[in-house]
Amino acid sequence: MRTPPNPLVRSTARRTLAAGLVSAAIAAGSLLSAGTAAADPLVVDNALAIETAQAGQEIAIAPSTVDFKVRQAVLLAMPLAFDEADRAVERFLALGPIPLGTAEPGKTFYSGREIAEAVQPALSRIGLPEDKVDSVARHFKNLVSLGNALTLRISEPEEEGPAEPAPPEQPPPARETQERTQEPAPPPAPAEPADPSTATPPPGQPGTTPAVSVLPPTHGSLPGWLQSRPGQAPTYQPDTGELAEKARERELAAQQQAAGRAEALPAQHSDRVALPVLIAAVSLAVVTAGLVRSWVLRRQ
Repeated sequence: MRTPPNPLVRSTARRTLAAGLVSAAIAAGSLLSAGTAAADPLVVDNALAIETAQAGQEIAIAPSTVDFKVRQAVLLAMPLAFDEADRAVERFLALGPIPLGTAEPGKTFYSGREIAEAVQPALSRIGLPEDKVDSVARHFKNLVSLGNALTLRISEPEEEGPAEPAPPEQPPPARETQERTQEPAPPPAPAEPADPSTATPPPGQPGTTPAVSVLPPTHGSLPGWLQSRPGQAPTYQPDTGELAEKARERELAAQQQAAGRAEALPAQHSDRVALPVLIAAVSLAVVTAGLVRSWVLRRQ
């Protein structure tokens, strides 16, 4: 007799299958998005640009970067053809990014001439007259060579270095080494008796250097104010004569310092002063004697 299938087992199998399909779809979408992101080209939209690109990434030029140069080139080849120049610019902008090259570590600079040569083939797809395409391309190359350039900074993916090897495990110490470290240290050897002929005798024994006393040898060498009789405190007996004399000297010195010092002037030039004074006195005496004599003679 056949056993009917269990509905719980069937539902579990269905859920497992559905979960597997969802996981596979998510993984495929992730791989597809990663591949698309890696394949996205770097579009340069500046005449003088410095860009950072990954190694192997495609480099493209946006038409808006050189559309003004296309207009100038058309007008140089066909003067006063403004309508034709405007239509050429509109068609040129509709082309989309123009491939320039692939980012490589050895190629980090694109000159204006290289950019013009990469864009020139697109000029034949903007509806220009066949006899004017070469002239427009020549003028376009000259204009772009002078005013455009691209510098690339190539960033390479960092490679993970090899993992450092783990340090080797140290082997456990041998059993003999452990036993040696656990053995008690041997007792110290007994000290050998010193040779009596070379040993230093203890202090106070014959043959040693006599001790030096720091105390005065006799009681008479003590100062007078420390000499006292047994049972009495030492007294201080100063010499009043010397102290009084020193006090007077200090007082006299203080008085002299307070009053100031008077010193006699040097008498080196006394002779020079005395001689003119003596001459003046003698002259005065002679004049006085003459006046007295004349006065006496007049009275007579």
